[in-house]
Amino acid sequence: MQCEKSGIYKPPKTRKKPNLEGIGSRKCNCPFRLKGFFDKDTNDWWLAMLCGMHNHDLDEELSGHLIVSRLSAEEKKKVIDMTKSLTVPQNILTNLMQNNKESVTTIKQVYNVRTRWRKGEKGNMTELQYLISKLVEHKYVYYTRCNSEEITLEDIFFAHPESIKLLNTFPTVLVMDSTYKTNNYRMSLFEIVGCTSTKMTYSIGFVFLHFEPEDNFTWALTMVKGLLSSKDSMPKVIVTDRDGALMNVVGTVFPETYTMLCFFHIGKNVRAKCITDCRVNPKPPKGAKVDKKELKKNKVKNREVVEKVVIAWRELVESPTEESYASNLLKFKEVCMPFPEFITYVETRVLNLKEKFVRAWTNKVLHLGCRTTNIVESAHGVLKKYLRSSVGDLASCWDEIDKMLAVQSSEIQGSFGRNKTVFEHKYKKIKMMRELKGYVSRRAVKFIYDELKRSKTFGFEKEDCGCVQKTSNGLPCACIIAMKSKQKLMKHFLGS
Repeated sequence: MQCEKSGIYKPPKTRKKPNLEGIGSRKCNCPFRLKGFFDKDTNDWWLAMLCGMHNHDLDEELSGHLIVSRLSAEEKKKVIDMTKSLTVPQNILTNLMQNNKESVTTIKQVYNVRTRWRKGEKGNMTELQYLISKLVEHKYVYYTRCNSEEITLEDIFFAHPESIKLLNTFPTVLVMDSTYKTNNYRMSLFEIVGCTSTKMTYSIGFVFLHFEPEDNFTWALTMVKGLLSSKDSMPKVIVTDRDGALMNVVGTVFPETYTMLCFFHIGKNVRAKCITDCRVNPKPPKGAKVDKKELKKNKVKNREVVEKVVIAWRELVESPTEESYASNLLKFKEVCMPFPEFITYVETRVLNLKEKFVRAWTNKVLHLGCRTTNIVESAHGVLKKYLRSSVGDLASCWDEIDKMLAVQSSEIQGSFGRNKTVFEHKYKKIKMMRELKGYVSRRAVKFIYDELKRSKTFGFEKEDCGCVQKTSNGLPCACIIAMKSKQKLMKHFLGS
């Protein structure tokens, strides 16, 4: 046995001269030595002191010393279990110190155990080999694509088997978008999500893309299309942000699918352009003397102008019919009349795609209320909470995604169970609503209930109804409910 400071520091053997900047050592060639002997006759241990002197001062506290701060086997197991449960190292250390008041371990020991465990999981496999082995082990559907020289892996697509089942059950609307800062290779993560009948978001597939030209998106969407079991399962609507490459690819891979743009992101772009273009008084040149009171007045005026333009823009986008859109467009141009450049930008760069985001046109397709990419943005946020780092490798990213999908699947199955068993009290007195119990999701029941109340106000004229509920959500609208109710009354009258 010897002191932890015994011996001298030996730099690593490398061809280049080692850089010792910021590197230190505990070694100070301390001579302290003890030697143990075992006596077989008496079954006793004996210690002989070869040297009882230290060449350094002894510390009164044990904190910071490797031997006493190391973790026991039980503590190491706890660190690994808590790491699997996504507990951060600081909370792991807090838990260890609460269970052992005499512990002098440090956060460094926790990080060391986590690192050794992860390396032990991979063994001698490379990062990519480990990732593929895990995808095979968990029965994921995955595809990879290399560059033209078949040397470097550029794209990898994978989908969970439960996600594929959900896709073929609820393929009506797909929403897709890319997120960044998820891995140390700076590869974008392209995520495709869908929506269940209970309004729950489910992740369909994930694609690590090396680049984002049309060719890469075409490959990714072709892989998604291959997951569909039949041509009848093709999505009705695909919602994206205004990415030119992705918009072109969606129309090519899914030619019969309606492509919809996120009106929220378009509105943000219009507002940003309005702030720069729609100014009552332009900004004074740099270095010019400006009256602070006058500058403040100009800011207030500019803010008021922007708000008026934004309100007019919202009315334009939310126009329920093409006729109302035409009148709201005239109002919008009237508000923006002092700013011809802004009107030109909106007409040529935004409203040229009005069929893809204005309600007058989008209400004619079955989009189930998904007119924005908010659900995929929300899915990105959940994923980032699991990843917790932007410098992980692809294998660690997959590991966290797999945990997220397990929780997501559990929540979706729970929502199915609740929708089958729970029935709201306000519907129990209505015979039509009682017949829907256990067959229709609670969200759909709410829509039908709202249309039932509307049907009692104007009858069953289609011009008054608008039939938006039927075209956008696939549910009976007010005029259909009114007609069915009248037919039942007539049958009851004739039968009696």
